[in-house]
Amino acid sequence: MKMLLYILTTLLFALILASLLSSQTPAGSRVVVPPTPGDCTSSASPAVCGAAAAGSVTVAAAATTKVVNTTAVTANSQIFIARDDSLGTKLSVTCNTATAMTEKKISARTAGTSFTITVAPTPATNPYCLSFTLFN
Repeated sequence: MKMLLYILTTLLFALILASLLSSQTPAGSRVVVPPTPGDCTSSASPAVCGAAAAGSVTVAAAATTKVVNTTAVTANSQIFIARDDSLGTKLSVTCNTATAMTEKKISARTAGTSFTITVAPTPATNPYCLSFTLFN
């Protein structure tokens, strides 16, 4: 009798869990897939990131743009960039902490090839350090 009660309880739990999970993703909704494994770290220009969908790059002193070469980018990729002054060691640079970055945007993209980051104002002495993540 206890075994039957255990089996019925387990089945009921499984049915409830399946019902909850299916109600979380209604038909026709879009499921966000996390970035592909692999993390780019590049202070080269252009940044060489292979197929990475996330990484850390620099915008060189006296420059306003950075091309990031990655085959992960598509025409519809959502690309997020953030300034991160803590990346100096990872990128083997001294990140610019003196200049207030007032603008950072994706200014161009070529599906399967690259995207371009544009910043303002121009970093004067040291490069800006940035993180990027793209979702397809």
